[in-house]
Amino acid sequence: MRKISLVFAFLLLPMTSFAAGPFDGIYSFNLNGALAGYASIHENDANNMIAVLLEPNPGDTTWEAISGIRNGDNVTLRSIAGTVTLDVSVSFIDSNTGTATINSCVGDCDFPNGTVLDINRTF
Repeated sequence: MRKISLVFAFLLLPMTSFAAGPFDGIYSFNLNGALAGYASIHENDANNMIAVLLEPNPGDTTWEAISGIRNGDNVTLRSIAGTVTLDVSVSFIDSNTGTATINSCVGDCDFPNGTVLDINRTF
């Protein structure tokens, strides 16, 4: 509960922020053309990337936080908080598109291991 309170406190503080990474933004991820969820991706100057994954269903309040270090156009993101243990490889094609491959997911997972999702920046 403390983590959630801190997140809301930071969201409510009036501050200016700047994107540090070329892939920072909000992405939708899709499976066979159907919306499967959203990811908010952010990076610092040291190529440390964090993503928060959100369900598209308003009735499903689960979320996942994953992080990793980007190397070029690729990053492997691993769970740091959430309801499942997740390992995902992301390959950015350009600054707006890419693919995410589920390497491993343990728990009540939405997709089986090996699933490849298309990601598209929405803003």
